[in-house]
Amino acid sequence: MKLHHQQTLKEQLSTTENDESWMMISIEEAIKGISKGSLTLPNKQEIRFQTIPVFGNQLTISLPNSLIPEVRAGQTVDPSKSFVVQDKLGGVLFGLHQSGQELDSEQVEVYQKQIIEQTSRAQPSMKLVDEKALSIQDTIIGCYEAIFLVSPSPYYQIVFVRSWCGKAVIGSCQFKLEDAPLWVPLTYAMLHTATWSELS
Repeated sequence: MKLHHQQTLKEQLSTTENDESWMMISIEEAIKGISKGSLTLPNKQEIRFQTIPVFGNQLTISLPNSLIPEVRAGQTVDPSKSFVVQDKLGGVLFGLHQSGQELDSEQVEVYQKQIIEQTSRAQPSMKLVDEKALSIQDTIIGCYEAIFLVSPSPYYQIVFVRSWCGKAVIGSCQFKLEDAPLWVPLTYAMLHTATWSELS
């Protein structure tokens, strides 16, 4: 039964490339919710947001309260370069990483294609669903969406790339495939509402 459900969901996803009807909320509704600090879903569940400063206050991003910073024991991740939050119970992982690699906004889409190629080689279970370039706050953010058909629980991932201060920043949000109708619009809303200050 479960497999059949996943198959139907996959078909729904593939026929709805540019159609938001399968989403639980629209990206616009999610953006409004973020700006108000809370969002009530059609099932009456409420999501509250907190605004978190990242990368030495250079970036502020609003995330659902259920996402908490991941603390890995004994791991020395430089907080000025990487930021990871997760909702262990909900199976959601959101991360941002400043790569030292130089990247102009004109090269974002080429860079994104390289990431897709590398990932699909490393992860044969990946199925690319969509790729696009969004123009947000005068910059180009390259995004792609993929499904990883792994058992027992397939997951969905949105990866985004942008140039910031001349360097590449890569981010991703991954969640259970069945939660895509909520987390796809939420992730894009989080991208639209994040504010990046360019270092002068």
